[in-house]
Amino acid sequence: MDRIALQAKLDLQKWYDSVENRCDMCGSYSYCAYCDKTLMHPCACAYEKMKENDKQRSMPVRKPKKIVEKAGAREQKSSLGKKFDYEKVLTKKAARKSLTFAEKYALSSDILKERYLKLQAALTDTPHGTPKIKSRISKQCDTYRREGEIVAKITIIGTSLRINLPLDPDAREYNDGRTPHTNTGHKKVYEMVPFQFKVNSKLALKRALDLIEQIK
Repeated sequence: MDRIALQAKLDLQKWYDSVENRCDMCGSYSYCAYCDKTLMHPCACAYEKMKENDKQRSMPVRKPKKIVEKAGAREQKSSLGKKFDYEKVLTKKAARKSLTFAEKYALSSDILKERYLKLQAALTDTPHGTPKIKSRISKQCDTYRREGEIVAKITIIGTSLRINLPLDPDAREYNDGRTPHTNTGHKKVYEMVPFQFKVNSKLALKRALDLIEQIK
């Protein structure tokens, strides 16, 4: 297996573990002890180094095949559809073909994943006794609903994490230069949540969390 494919499969493992545990699982695996963030594919390199060290010590190694099987089982459980063939996904990306939300997430940077999980936690963490906000991942995005009403949509466009909210893009309080946004209400998929905000920095994440609190 080449290093790019291994990185994608390990990313998929982290995706499901992070969603299940509602926290970023980066740094919690045995191979993370060998991680060097300066490398292009840090997880794959760390995994390969761990495997080589274990082989030298004649210790059993967790084979990549098991990671694929575990990820596949969770994929079916989370209703994301059929299993991913990451060699095909990488081929699709190279050919500039459309990827699903889950595929884009699996190939995204750890920083983007961390910001996404924080947005997800903020949206779904509701006070006891109040209506719950539930997430449903489709091919295009992650949609959040409360009692059937859409309260947010999270998408990944290129390398950009974006959140759409049911706010008025023309409202004065959002046009003071501190909350740069785009009005996407002319698109049917965003007509209920026309306010689109890019979450591409620590400051943008903080402001996105503030907007979520306003919605909640």
